[in-house]
Amino acid sequence: MRKTAMTALIATTVLLSACGGNDDPAADATATAEQPSGDDTATDAPATDEPADEPADEPATDEPAGGDADLQAALFTAADLPDGAELMPLDVAQLAAATDGMAQLLEGITYEPADCQNNSDDPMRRDGVEAAAMTAMSGTDVLMHAVYAGATEDDLTAVKEYYERCGEVTVSGDMGEQPIELTTTTEIVDGPSVDADHMIALDTTMAGSGLPGTVTRVVYLIDGGHGVYVAGNPDSAEFDLDALTTAALEKLRAATG
Repeated sequence: MRKTAMTALIATTVLLSACGGNDDPAADATATAEQPSGDDTATDAPATDEPADEPADEPATDEPAGGDADLQAALFTAADLPDGAELMPLDVAQLAAATDGMAQLLEGITYEPADCQNNSDDPMRRDGVEAAAMTAMSGTDVLMHAVYAGATEDDLTAVKEYYERCGEVTVSGDMGEQPIELTTTTEIVDGPSVDADHMIALDTTMAGSGLPGTVTRVVYLIDGGHGVYVAGNPDSAEFDLDALTTAALEKLRAATG
């Protein structure tokens, strides 16, 4: 996965602010990036009448696709969220591919300050990270929830140091053949009162190019050797972000023992 912090921030902010149906060029470009190409389902293997080497019936497994069973069990279900919320599993590998697609659309983009383009230490974009993730939508509000293994306090130190240095970043250029100029402002804020080992909360506002300037709050928790990521609008009428962060920690502990 490309380790481009601002690309991922654009993807996250567009998802959280545009999934409810906002018509803006950034959202259109995101949708283009996430569409699989027609070649993805093609195969170069010729047809053959030879029997397969492996037996047709594979043994059943109880492990869900997309990550470790404990991590999957730590994610929110419909019972944890407001009635009527629509849940969608989010495969971390697919999310990485979608972000790479957006990065291609953003070629030629300039960043100011220039050295704020990369944040390779962000735990949710670490190469080979073992993680599980999901999104939920209720009305026009969107919630993102992820858990990952191999977490340490150093993860949050890296996040904190990056945003202390890159609290305001301007991105300009062309995206999907449309000119864009976005200014992202991020500040470290007080997070919910939880008894995790470590926590950091960030409020990010992205303005420009048709985005509504909605605030996205991201909360990172570290508990034992696992990390939790919860993101959404702190003023959401549908998702109580503080309560859901506490619930996310409780689900992690119940799933991992």
